[in-house]
Amino acid sequence: MLKILYIFIFLFTLGINLNSVSYAESSISQEDIVSIFKRSMQHWKINYDTLDENKSGAACIPWKKLDKSFINQGVFLALGYGFNLYDINIAKKASLEGCENMRKGLKIKSTCKCEMILYNDDILIEIKE
Repeated sequence: MLKILYIFIFLFTLGINLNSVSYAESSISQEDIVSIFKRSMQHWKINYDTLDENKSGAACIPWKKLDKSFINQGVFLALGYGFNLYDINIAKKASLEGCENMRKGLKIKSTCKCEMILYNDDILIEIKE
């Protein structure tokens, strides 16, 4: 009886460990989002890093589709950005409006949500758990 209990405890803890490992592999960081955003900008031949100061960027993030493959190769379909902007509030407004317009134009309103990613080099995106 004691052996069965030990086996049960072992299998239970093994299952917990496997779940936490798979979660760690599928979790996404702010840096991952920034990397995908910059790759998406490059897709349109725009290098965010070389834009003038007071720059900002937003993207329509498909949170449900973010997996390892997307992190490594995917691009955000709808983007918004700006540069030479007066302050962070105007930067956010410009980027989010651009993203929303692209989102509507591509008819992907139900698959993603436009969110701020960067202002200059400050990461603004909040990760959804």
